[in-house]
Amino acid sequence: MYYLKYVIFSFSIATILSSIGCGKNCKDAKYSFSMDETFSPEKDTITVGDTLWVTSSHSTTFQDLIRNAEVDFSNSQIGSNIGILNFPDTSQTVLGAVNDFTIIKVYGNEVGNDNIPTENRGFFYEEISGNYILKLGFIANQKGVFTISLGNSISTVKRKGGCEKADIEIDNANTNNHLYYYQNFRPGYQISDYERKHMYCFKVY
Repeated sequence: MYYLKYVIFSFSIATILSSIGCGKNCKDAKYSFSMDETFSPEKDTITVGDTLWVTSSHSTTFQDLIRNAEVDFSNSQIGSNIGILNFPDTSQTVLGAVNDFTIIKVYGNEVGNDNIPTENRGFFYEEISGNYILKLGFIANQKGVFTISLGNSISTVKRKGGCEKADIEIDNANTNNHLYYYQNFRPGYQISDYERKHMYCFKVY
């Protein structure tokens, strides 16, 4: 039986600011937002030494999916825990593959709270000119079949205001995220909705 740990659970990051206390005039609101991320080039195969880029950006004003209203969520630390896994030929269990790539930071700040260092890296988005931006490059150092997943930003708290919190879903927007690599690794398995929205699979030659 195939067992794929850490792909099925949400690669999410609760920011360190969630522990900040509220002032007496704070809003105890909870919002639900969504934003996209895209990998390029959108190819199912790359070669060792190639760079795969992921870009994610959104205005600091979001549409709240609960109240259907615009919300200014500027001055917040939106983060994503990025999972990097390998589908080995000789095992039924995925392997952490962070060390199989060199990560280039164009926009974004490393969090430093990676709960499984071989499998994920946490990054905060940068807030620039009214937009949240994350752009990273992944230089392939090893051959194999891989998946990279950007996790949702859970219980994100505004740095000013204290109690305004949001759960932010970060979905993959590629036309093809090559999930057949995952299906081949787990024949007969029904891929979950979360996995379809977050996994981007590819092969390195």
